Amino acid sequence: MRIFPAFATAAFLAASPCMAQVNGDNDAARHEYRAQQQERAAQRDEHRAREDAAMGDRRDAAREQAEAQHHAAVAQHQERRAEQDR
Repeated sequence: MRIFPAFATAAFLAASPCMAQVNGDNDAARHEYRAQQQERAAQRDEHRAREDAAMGDRRDAAREQAEAQHHAAVAQHQERRAEQDR
């Protein structure tokens, strides 16, 4: 169990340079950061949908799948905005 804090710290440090690029003047970096957040949310929703489906809960699985699709669409929109701002 001691390894988990090490992984959490490593993940935080790996993300820190990306977060440092986000400032008020850099719209492309801000949009890219938001796109990454939305992609992670989509992945979480996909995972939850698979779990719900495995347990036979089709209604929640469908809801989670719809949320995942929404997050993926928002991520694509943010990526397009980042490209426009570059």
